[in-house]
Amino acid sequence: MPGTRWTRWTARVPHVVAVLPWILASAAVIVLIFLLVTAMVAVFGHDRYAEHGPGSRSEAVMVPGVPVATTSVLPSPSPTRTRRESGGRPGDAAPPAGRPPAASRSATPSASGSPSTAPPSPTPTRLLNDDDPGISYRGRWAVSRGRPFGDHRDDVHYTMHDGDSFSFTFTGTGLDYITSRDPEYGDADVWVVDAGGRPVRQQRVSARADRYLPQQTVFSVRDLPRGTYTLWAVKRNGVYFQVDALRVRG
Repeated sequence: MPGTRWTRWTARVPHVVAVLPWILASAAVIVLIFLLVTAMVAVFGHDRYAEHGPGSRSEAVMVPGVPVATTSVLPSPSPTRTRRESGGRPGDAAPPAGRPPAASRSATPSASGSPSTAPPSPTPTRLLNDDDPGISYRGRWAVSRGRPFGDHRDDVHYTMHDGDSFSFTFTGTGLDYITSRDPEYGDADVWVVDAGGRPVRQQRVSARADRYLPQQTVFSVRDLPRGTYTLWAVKRNGVYFQVDALRVRG
């Protein structure tokens, strides 16, 4: 009978209403646990290459292998365009040298005609960011920007794949390879050859440290005869391999 069926359904309503708070409470507990796990992953994930703050971004860049040029890709630095090594941003001109001393006005004829001598200019240096077009990246590299860790210009190139490398051809007397140190960073093989392909310096360097240390010089070669050289660096182990900046010594 219809009345009997309706009576059975209405009789079940109190049971459903009684169970509904338990169902809602269980769903709330599940959502709370999910949010807690997500927060713990964000705090302890140690991902220094994720997005950091408004306007920041982490871009994947696939760079094809480019043969290293045997000639310099950088113009010979001019003393009038010298960039300061510290205390200013790349591109700032160094302070002009002082005026040469005036000729002596002594009564001695030989002194009155002596030529003036300008003070020697300092050795020019250039600090290049990791996105400089002269740096060739080979492998599966990515770019991390807007980093709040103290890196040069707050960005780095990095890779997680052993065997990936970068190279840079420069003209000068030396070069510094600047990167960061961290417990997750490993070793890299770095070497420098001259314009004829003859090795000048070869070294395995380590970027490991107990904590994150930005802008560390892990490889340096100096006092070379002024000429054209090429630097190569290859990732050997560790989680990350990173390039922050290169300092060229003229």
